Amino acid sequence: MFKKITHLIFTLLVLVALSSFNRADEGIKVNITNLKSNKGFVLVSLFKEGVGYPDKPEKAFRKAKLSITANNAAVIFNSLPAGSYAIAILHDENDDQKMNKNVLGIPREGYGFSNNATAAFGPPRYSKASFRHTAGTAKTLTIKTKYL
Repeated sequence: MFKKITHLIFTLLVLVALSSFNRADEGIKVNITNLKSNKGFVLVSLFKEGVGYPDKPEKAFRKAKLSITANNAAVIFNSLPAGSYAIAILHDENDDQKMNKNVLGIPREGYGFSNNATAAFGPPRYSKASFRHTAGTAKTLTIKTKYL
């Protein structure tokens, strides 16, 4: 009887461990590269279906504040429902939680968007930066930080 209970507990522990490994393989991993320094933080805003994109991070579906190591940063957004998403990042060098601009409105800090989307003036449209995500799947994106 004791052997059966021990075997049952062991089997349950193995199943729990395996299910946690599977969860690590789903979600969206975001690698941020080309940061010019390790100073400050990277602010990452994940927008769903365009709500708040890109200038209202308070409306982002998920947000993260990342430390920088060797001019790179990374985050994983797990347990996301299926849908359309876009990501905006800011290299917040002075940790004031906002994009600093010069008198002409040109960014003084690094920034970037999913799909490495760009636009001639201002941020790219949501349609250029957006991508589809299927729940339960893994996706890895690399965003190259831009400086002007």
